[in-house]
Amino acid sequence: MTSKIYQYMIIAFVAIVTLGSCKKKDLGNYDYTEINELSSIADLPEEVNAVYGKPLSVKPVLKFSQDPNFDESKYTYQWYYLGPNGLGGNKLITIATTKDLNITTGIISGSYDAYYAVTDNASGVRYRTKFKLKVVNEINEGWIMMCEVDNGSRVDILSLNSEGTFDVIKDLLETTGSQLKLEGKPKMTYTYNTGLMIGPDAISYGLYLGTDQGTTKVEPNTFKWTNTMQLNYEMFGEIPNGFYADVMQQRGLFISYMIGKGNAYFYNRSQNIYYSAPINYITAEQKGFEVAPFIAGDHEIITNAHAIFYDKTNRRFVKHTGINATCTTIPEPTSDLKKFSFSTGMDLDYMTWVPFNGGEVFSILKDPNSSKKYLARFNSFSNLQSYYDEILGDEIANAEFFAVSPDLGYIFYTVGSKVYEYDMVYKTAKLMLNLDNKKISYLNFYNFKDFNKYKSYNKLMIGTYDPALPSGSDGSLSIYTVPPVNGDLVLDQSYSGFGRVKSLTYRER
Repeated sequence: MTSKIYQYMIIAFVAIVTLGSCKKKDLGNYDYTEINELSSIADLPEEVNAVYGKPLSVKPVLKFSQDPNFDESKYTYQWYYLGPNGLGGNKLITIATTKDLNITTGIISGSYDAYYAVTDNASGVRYRTKFKLKVVNEINEGWIMMCEVDNGSRVDILSLNSEGTFDVIKDLLETTGSQLKLEGKPKMTYTYNTGLMIGPDAISYGLYLGTDQGTTKVEPNTFKWTNTMQLNYEMFGEIPNGFYADVMQQRGLFISYMIGKGNAYFYNRSQNIYYSAPINYITAEQKGFEVAPFIAGDHEIITNAHAIFYDKTNRRFVKHTGINATCTTIPEPTSDLKKFSFSTGMDLDYMTWVPFNGGEVFSILKDPNSSKKYLARFNSFSNLQSYYDEILGDEIANAEFFAVSPDLGYIFYTVGSKVYEYDMVYKTAKLMLNLDNKKISYLNFYNFKDFNKYKSYNKLMIGTYDPALPSGSDGSLSIYTVPPVNGDLVLDQSYSGFGRVKSLTYRER
């Protein structure tokens, strides 16, 4: 036993000695030369700050041990960062393959681990430097405006800055490098929390832009666009040719209405109900009707949810409730409560819902056989009628735009360059503004979705334009406080230098 162990020890010793001599002999067969090493990088900060949609330039100074004059052509470059892969994970995303970084920042706001890599083409050795990339989005919140420019459409924005004021940014889509190219004249823009939409884009906040050639949403943070964001991807069933939305309106969480091509549609994400068959149909009558482009309803209501539409075909008010697939007619009041018939026999010029008097529908009706206009008011939940009478305001027959003060109930209307306020109690109209050579393109009281954060629902917004100025810079937006007892309008804010505002929405945060 001892003898065998001894033999094994001798064999092992010989093997070690032999291996050692081979190693020593092999080392003598190599010639070692120094490679071209990256000795330093200057002007590449540990933290690079960028603004979304703005130029970003980083010009590092490179020094290599065997290239004192630095020949840029001898190397390849890569700028990249660790970003989201769209599936809940991360992936490496290349920003540029140039020696210097010169880009328009198109990265979603956030803080990222980023890298700058340089490869020596001769040796194949790759050097990598890590830095922190921080991107902020100054175009984060503000008034998004669908504007008319040169008989076409452009999206401009009053962007809220860090000081609490607004910056004018023309052509939001071009500024942010969006792939969306608008065609046609502006019709609408709208924002609301849709809930997670079906389709490949995984968008849960709808920012919609619409022209008379079509309606689409865009990514609400970066404003990027893909073809699958078009509205028809949210619709099931037969879609009319040339379809676009005239109006959209939220009704509670993840719920909305839409009107287009004379049809009304209903969406309820929590119930998996998407825009499909039109709801402008009366089951009891077994027939549909053409709906006017107005939706009167409170977007905050959850229980007893409903909205009022106007049947243009039969000249009457109708109601949609809950998640029903169709509308119903509104029963006539008893004679002691009746101020007008819900089957008015009149044309509808304007309709909205306001919180005035506990929440009411205000409608401006026009006699089809004369120039007379009438105001009809009623509670949309109880159907209780509260007012009906002819509007006796100056120049009311020629009114172009209407708006209703949410808290005071005053009716505002425009004629040419004039803005009137109508008091339905005294049946008088007061000339509030005469804008001389300017023309009016927009009139509204904006209804914020997050009322607790944004309390300025009683501000009158007037969009105007000056025909003497170049198209695209001729538009203005003025925001007024409406005092009680027919007091003069008080100008709060005014902005100019963009297109002619046709529709606007606020990107809330």
